[in-house]
Amino acid sequence: RLVLFPFSLPCYVIILTLVASCKMSSTMKVQQKDEEGEFLQMAALQQNMRTLSHCRIFAGVMAGCIAGLLKIEGLLGVAVFIVVTLIHSTMIAAKMGFEITRHFPKSRDLFVSQFGGGLLSFILFWTLSFDMVHIF
Repeated sequence: RLVLFPFSLPCYVIILTLVASCKMSSTMKVQQKDEEGEFLQMAALQQNMRTLSHCRIFAGVMAGCIAGLLKIEGLLGVAVFIVVTLIHSTMIAAKMGFEITRHFPKSRDLFVSQFGGGLLSFILFWTLSFDMVHIF
């Protein structure tokens, strides 16, 4: 049985803190979406993407430790990473009130963006924790 919620709590709290602290100033660049007529703050969007990248790495580390400690091998281990990442993204979306396009250019960015960085961290910690516990 996996408990995933406590591991993800700091990441989406950080995202909301950073989103709330990004106020519009005269030095920020503002871009308008063509079809919807909304304004986007580029500095705030870049900060959100950076924070999402940190959260993906954190989720990859946690999923790797879980998969390694539970001696999960093969494609089932990658499935653990995908499940942890999707649950983590859903928790972030819930914390944002499911208004994803307010914080990211496209709603799918929350679920698929920065996936590779998290995957590399997952593989690193998956092999590290598996080797430390079950081999050595």
